[in-house]
Amino acid sequence: MLDIGKQIIKQIVSPLADRAGVYDHKVESLLGSTNRLLVLMYHRVIDDLASDPFALGMCVRQKYFEEQLAWLAANTQVLPLNVAVQRLLDNEPLPPHAVAITFDDGLLDNLTCAAPLLEKYRLPATFYIITGGLEEGTPMWWDQAIAMLATTNAQSLDPRAVGLPELPHELSLHRHARRASCITILNALWERNPTAIAQCLEQMRRVLRPGTIPPALRAPRMNVEQVQEMARRGFQIGAHTSRHIDPKLFNREQLRADLLASRRQLQDICQQPVDSFAYPGGRSSVWMPDLLDTLGFHHAVDTRRGINQAPAARFAIARVGMPDTPVGDFKRAIRNLTIIDATH
Repeated sequence: MLDIGKQIIKQIVSPLADRAGVYDHKVESLLGSTNRLLVLMYHRVIDDLASDPFALGMCVRQKYFEEQLAWLAANTQVLPLNVAVQRLLDNEPLPPHAVAITFDDGLLDNLTCAAPLLEKYRLPATFYIITGGLEEGTPMWWDQAIAMLATTNAQSLDPRAVGLPELPHELSLHRHARRASCITILNALWERNPTAIAQCLEQMRRVLRPGTIPPALRAPRMNVEQVQEMARRGFQIGAHTSRHIDPKLFNREQLRADLLASRRQLQDICQQPVDSFAYPGGRSSVWMPDLLDTLGFHHAVDTRRGINQAPAARFAIARVGMPDTPVGDFKRAIRNLTIIDATH
């Protein structure tokens, strides 16, 4: 019922409220200042809802993405993230309605769907690339789990049989419960290191016996040449770790080695500096900000919702994930944000 209520708000209430001008004044009051920056976060741009079987908030349909970009081009000043962050850090004025656009993970649709539309509206963006498995095209661990859960004929799953004994003894995979079970499993996998995740995924394949993965569910990644192409086309490339694992599962030296290897690989691929970082899933650790500073990163973005205000925290730049909805609900998402005060 909660999901149905959210859909009613997004698809019916928000467009009506937007046509009545309900959101415009609040958005103007939030973004009109010259010391604020709104950073938008996307992951995937898709043309088929079959690519997002559990509606986990990671995908925006291409038609809505273009609507959002058209509104941004007409009503905001979209800046390269590194330029905007530097102005925040220096307490220099930003243009009113300053916005930056970011993408996490490095999926192929970033190149095939998102990049052409960004170029059409002449909007800069930063793409954070996971480097582990980049050359082999290894699917992301969460995409592997989602594809299995979406294609299995099993009606339940005993988590103990797949290496997740802390979960309830039986997870329903019936149609109306499968999304919730998917979220539960993904959250449990976030608590595990790469070896344990790989073991759990292999056990899931054995137990669930998933069907053939259709093209819409394969979530292919950009390869090395395609990341190079993004850089050549003028998009900023940022680091996003090599394996997209919770940093709290590693010690300082392990984190340092991962950050160095990830950045070095991207710099070799793109032949340009890589000094922007995105925390994996917004997760950090007590060592991360100091490590990023020591290693020479300029700034880092996380997944806290909010609008950044000078003086900003260099390694805690807030972002807001964009909804798979028309512009009216897009503006509602902005309207509900708060100002991040890094001095408190």
